[in-house]
Amino acid sequence: MTQFLTLLKLEFLNRAPKNRVKGHLFLKILKYLITILGLCVLVGALLYVFNSLIRICVKADLAQEFIVYYTCLIQIVQLFFGLSLTTKTLFYNSDSDLLKLPLNGKMIFLAKITYLFIYEFLFTTFLTLPVFIIYGIQTMQSAIFYIMLLPNLIFLPVIPFLIGVLLSVPAMYIVGYLKNKFVVMLFLYIIFVAAGFTIYTYGLKFIMEILNSSDVSSILQTQVIIDIKFIANFLYLPLLFKNSLLLYRFWPSAIVNITVAFVLLLLVLVFANKSYLNILLNNIENGGSVYRNKSVIKQRSVTKALFFREFLSIFRSVNYSFQYLTIIITTPLMVFFSSQIASNIGVGQVGAGILPGIAVLVLLMFLSMGTSFAATSITREGGNFFHTKIIPVSFRKQITVKFLMYVIVSIPSVIVSCLVLSLAGFLSYANSMLIALAVCMIVIGSISSAILIDIKRPQFMFLDNKEITTTNSNINASISIGFIIAVLMGIGAIVVSMFVSVPAIYIVLFGFGIPYMCIELFRLFYKLENRYRSIEA
Repeated sequence: MTQFLTLLKLEFLNRAPKNRVKGHLFLKILKYLITILGLCVLVGALLYVFNSLIRICVKADLAQEFIVYYTCLIQIVQLFFGLSLTTKTLFYNSDSDLLKLPLNGKMIFLAKITYLFIYEFLFTTFLTLPVFIIYGIQTMQSAIFYIMLLPNLIFLPVIPFLIGVLLSVPAMYIVGYLKNKFVVMLFLYIIFVAAGFTIYTYGLKFIMEILNSSDVSSILQTQVIIDIKFIANFLYLPLLFKNSLLLYRFWPSAIVNITVAFVLLLLVLVFANKSYLNILLNNIENGGSVYRNKSVIKQRSVTKALFFREFLSIFRSVNYSFQYLTIIITTPLMVFFSSQIASNIGVGQVGAGILPGIAVLVLLMFLSMGTSFAATSITREGGNFFHTKIIPVSFRKQITVKFLMYVIVSIPSVIVSCLVLSLAGFLSYANSMLIALAVCMIVIGSISSAILIDIKRPQFMFLDNKEITTTNSNINASISIGFIIAVLMGIGAIVVSMFVSVPAIYIVLFGFGIPYMCIELFRLFYKLENRYRSIEA
């Protein structure tokens, strides 16, 4: 038991922040206040939407079906996101030091899955508890409903979690097989992101139509309600949860739930006892066996060599190439669907000026996520950082190449997105190009800001594969700055179009974009040589 608790403590300590950001107390407090305020606004908006949906479901006699579908959605989200986390935690973390100790594989495995279950339980509770409390209020449930919430919420993530643990083994082998097939992996990532956002967009569009409709029966017709009830009967795991929560056929549902969980747990324990340690040792022993191609030395100019080196440092990893390209490539699709929703719902209520504002908001928001990877430009070097200091190339030139690597993918993404808006008829060609130019300036400023953040506070992580697998405070800071700018520019454009005129939007965009780009470029390259030279890993 002592070994287990010690290993569990190590799991939490290994994932605790390693770098304490230095700075003034006022700035730290301000950062936390802004973060808390942003979360409160987001959570408040989501709870308002769910409150309206539950009220509509109650009117349409779909209150119980709401629990079934919402539970199904939560379990799917937990399974897919949990599968990724489980695979990384069980098989791709560095456990070579632990294996030097007199520990058996089962004990290491149990500590890891306990940590994972605690993490996923908190994640699931955060998503479900407020919604179910609202459900209880809207449907006027008795005190027994709230008493049953606790045991049911504890049990809710168990079955998806155990399924995820079992699926992590084939997932690990599939990822290992595709590890050096970067084009295939990147293509699959793009398909999944695009498909996920497409489903999300159509779901959001349907929800917005319901929320904005004065007559719900015009959308939720009798046959639609019958179909919704019919499909819910085949979602067995969510249906069992609903029965347990509402005390409907409680004991049969509870017995089936516990039996399924017990069988899955037995399979997990058999795997832990028979196979886990062997797979772990095999991963460590064969960790570098993927790359067997011989290097070919080619003569290149300094600039071409730097670009080629930067290209290899990004595309040597599926994780890096995903962060570098996937969001950027799928941005035009996201902008199109967002504008479509705004066109169908918002134009009639706010006016045509909402379309440029929505385009700016979505463009900057998703590009902020895409260009936030620039906040690892120095950190990503890892042990190779010392190489950048000794090669006979100026630091300014090295940073310029890193800067241009993000510009050459971000700018085309902005232009294509705006052309899509123009071709789809949401904006005129002139308006779309003006937006493209203004957004490009803001994106260039954001890239400069992200690289500068990493130069000031590089967070080197000397992992076995020298790969950053999680976000750090630099990436989070870059995304936060980008989101703030996106919200200010997007909402500002909408407000200006409503109370002034649509052409005045571009005065706001260029009035911010031009100085922001110039200031951030100046801040990045001013005294860059001295600043870079002072970095210590």
